[in-house]
Amino acid sequence: MKFWYLAVAAIALGTAIGFAWPAAADPLPMDSPVTLNGVDTVCTGIGSAQDDPRWKSYPVRVEFSNGGSQYLAGAHVKLRSGATEIASFDCSGSWVLFRLKPGTYTIGATLTEQQTSGERSATFSPPASGQKRVVIQFPLPPNR
Repeated sequence: MKFWYLAVAAIALGTAIGFAWPAAADPLPMDSPVTLNGVDTVCTGIGSAQDDPRWKSYPVRVEFSNGGSQYLAGAHVKLRSGATEIASFDCSGSWVLFRLKPGTYTIGATLTEQQTSGERSATFSPPASGQKRVVIQFPLPPNR
């Protein structure tokens, strides 16, 4: 009988922790286009992958940088349209590319390795043509 009480208590505790502990976002593969809720998305921006000609066809390029305008890699990203969250993921690169429908979007990002830098966000609309750069700058000194 004591075993059943312990088993039920363990299951209840595990369930409570599962609800209380925030779930980690799924990491995107590097340099591989993925569709998230109908939005073509790419995590890239490191090394020679920046020069991939496919990336110029994405209308929105989000870049993560520090106070010295140096790229920062590794961010937890949330994309919203109004109050609706479209995507939430981790990107190991310094760029995120999107193909979005016309509208107004907000992107929020937190560095995965330096969470004390806080969340930064930007609001933007995809361009009718070309590529829009959206720079999310974190308050970190250069070379960090």
